[in-house]
Amino acid sequence: MPRIFVIILSLLIFQSAFAQEDSLQARIILIGDAGKLNFGRQPVVDAARDLIGSGDKTIVLYLGDNLYKTNLPEDNFPGYQAAKDVLDSQINIAKGTKAKVIFIPGNHDWTDGGRNGLQNLRRQETYINSHGDKNVQFMPTDGCPGPVAYSVSKDVVLVLYDS
Repeated sequence: MPRIFVIILSLLIFQSAFAQEDSLQARIILIGDAGKLNFGRQPVVDAARDLIGSGDKTIVLYLGDNLYKTNLPEDNFPGYQAAKDVLDSQINIAKGTKAKVIFIPGNHDWTDGGRNGLQNLRRQETYINSHGDKNVQFMPTDGCPGPVAYSVSKDVVLVLYDS
């Protein structure tokens, strides 16, 4: 009798786990201030990677400060490789999955109000859009503040601003 009880209980738990997954409309993972690597890694990005799963209902939303200090310099300037490595770690968070990855800029992505902020921001946008895949995007585009409506599901829409 105890064996049948364990089997029935296991089936109920298994069925309820799948029922919850089927009712899931979206999983949105919010990450801010991931603009610096620590010993070649970004611990928050690494931890979030484990939450993504393989389905297409996950969106990773970087909330800005994707790069610290000088943003992405031109490719022949010092610091380019280090900045590129940071962006690559963020872009690749969902590699091999159907998850979507969206970057919005923060004050450091605008070079913290310094010279050439718009040019630096556009360089970051171009890099992200060209080195990711179709599921990786930078929004709002071209230094515009938005708003941009991004449909997550039939009932959920993200409204993205660069304020």
